[in-house]
Amino acid sequence: MQQLTKTLLFIFLISICSIPVFAQTDLGNTDEEFSDDGRGWAFGLNVGVYYASKKTAEYYNGSLKNENNVGFVLSNYYWYQDIFRALRAHDSISVYGLPQDMHYKLVMQPGIYAQFCFNPALALVIEFNYMKLKAEDVIVFEVDPKPYATEPDLRLYPIRGQEERIYCDIGLKKTIPKNDRLNYYVMGGLNVNSTQVKKSSFYVEEVEYTMINNINGSYIPNGNNQTYNVYQGGIGAGIFAGAGAALTFPSGIVAEFGFTTHYLMVNLTGYQTMNPGIGANMRFMF
Repeated sequence: MQQLTKTLLFIFLISICSIPVFAQTDLGNTDEEFSDDGRGWAFGLNVGVYYASKKTAEYYNGSLKNENNVGFVLSNYYWYQDIFRALRAHDSISVYGLPQDMHYKLVMQPGIYAQFCFNPALALVIEFNYMKLKAEDVIVFEVDPKPYATEPDLRLYPIRGQEERIYCDIGLKKTIPKNDRLNYYVMGGLNVNSTQVKKSSFYVEEVEYTMINNINGSYIPNGNNQTYNVYQGGIGAGIFAGAGAALTFPSGIVAEFGFTTHYLMVNLTGYQTMNPGIGANMRFMF
């Protein structure tokens, strides 16, 4: 991953270093067309939706290979007894099945945006977008039947994960003019992201059991159970690309409508691989 990040950073720096040369060449050849009107900063606000890769959603499925797992809860005698009573079990309980289709829900993605235009056709873009991702599926418990029953009793309960992400996209934007009011654009560059796990839990009869080990020692009911903040997540990196259309209003406000795809790594233990994501957004620039 470090080698990939270095390679992406090298490509980006080469692109940025090349901008002044290309910009000066373009401006030198087309002074009458562009003059100085297209050069300078523009700022905007983003609102959109995003669908993240379901691969990293498996981080929340309770598997024993994950740092947050069902075994952490069931291995505690008191939690086990609480669940046993809640399920009205006769003999024992066990996990019959873990989620097979853990995935994130479509989420809102607000953000801020800035671009520095070298000329009307080329700009450096920087944007920050925030999202609160939620993953959900079911966990299946097997409750041993009473002596006269012949079939196992299977119970389905929710299992959920929640995380916060901040995406920082830095890259270049190429504008393709259509007329005075309508332009098209393409953009691409590097992504740096920050991820923080907020919740990893399953629920039995509406009681939450967190799979994050945030207890100093072991859980004892009515005991001095000191908890502490556990930070799970970190910094990741990748690339992005996008395209769309822009409408310029007589007031000078620009409304952009487009989509953005990412191919990136988020820093969740055990899932630090490159995965895709896609979003659609509307942006207003002033």
